[in-house]
Amino acid sequence: MTDISKKMLGREPEYYDDFYFFRNKVYFSLETNFSSINPLIEVRKILAFMQFDLAKIVFDTESRKNKYPSPICFFVQIPNDIRILYKGESPYFDLQGCFHEFGHAMHASSIDANNEYWNKYRIPMGIAEIFSIFLERLTKNSNYIRSLLPSNKGNMDDIVSEIASRNKFMELFFVAFYTANSLMKLDYWNKNLSVDEASDVYSALIKEYVGFEIPGEYWLLHHILPEAIMYVPSYLLAAVRAAELDIYMQNRFGDKWWTERESGKNLSEIMKPGANIDLSIFSKLDSTTYMKEITEPV
Repeated sequence: MTDISKKMLGREPEYYDDFYFFRNKVYFSLETNFSSINPLIEVRKILAFMQFDLAKIVFDTESRKNKYPSPICFFVQIPNDIRILYKGESPYFDLQGCFHEFGHAMHASSIDANNEYWNKYRIPMGIAEIFSIFLERLTKNSNYIRSLLPSNKGNMDDIVSEIASRNKFMELFFVAFYTANSLMKLDYWNKNLSVDEASDVYSALIKEYVGFEIPGEYWLLHHILPEAIMYVPSYLLAAVRAAELDIYMQNRFGDKWWTERESGKNLSEIMKPGANIDLSIFSKLDSTTYMKEITEPV
């Protein structure tokens, strides 16, 4: 954390340099390589090629005053009315965020309209986030990144390598940051903690997992982290399953599975049952693949 902060910010990290801050700043010196890329065009191109029905998905990119700053997807009427709200932040993160939310939309628009209500709308968070993280993974895939950059770019290998390195840092930061919050939430429920007690636990866990001290009350400020619901660990479970789904798709359709039209049909069949999804098709909830992926040197 200290090394990255000195490299990216030219100073020691502060307690407010959290995951949400770094996800923009960490790519700053590489942004010019993506400034001419329209993330909406790119993700729509891929999903259309894989035969997903984009007519069901509405995307709001207007930069209005006071517009909600984080990307978010609304399942208004599954599967026929899915809406994505997005406000641009920075070129490379915009690419990631756009793919993430379209992963949600791809999922919701693929659910069978004839499913029972609860299998359409009562989707566990740990399932809902699988497909958003899965599609976002494309923006971290070296083969896909190369396809976005000009073929005559002389330093392409250096760019791809540096992006991979910074993505590994962000994945490790994600795991550490979300693990600390998840463990605090478990104590919050199991031990019936007060807010002050939860703050003390959070401060100690961030120190243990992330490596620097912050005021424990800081967890109350985040847009999803302060909620008493167990949303945060759902991201960790989904990240593991998304990595397994990626391997499953590679085994069936090759390393560039998104360039195979039939891959979309296969994904649609997996997502069609909604909450009644058969996760065993692609997942054993084995974290080995994911942890190896984010800890091995570039």
